[in-house]
Amino acid sequence: MKLAEVHTLYETNASNVPAMLRQAADSIESEVAEGFDPTRAVVAVQISETGTVQVYGWGQTDTMHAISVLQLGLVKMTNEALGTD
Repeated sequence: MKLAEVHTLYETNASNVPAMLRQAADSIESEVAEGFDPTRAVVAVQISETGTVQVYGWGQTDTMHAISVLQLGLVKMTNEALGTD
């Protein structure tokens, strides 16, 4: 199984969460037309200012898939941070 990729979008200010979500949605809508593999699910982690964590799963996903994707994302980010990817 291929590890998940972490994408950083910079066309808007990265600290503007609603603008970044809109940009991500636009990117998802144009994937097929641009020759990319279409997105089938999105798993997102929301962290409030007070530290409350909310996890969302959209598309073709369920709880176990979301857990797996989050774990794969953690492994991918850790490997990249350590330079072992």
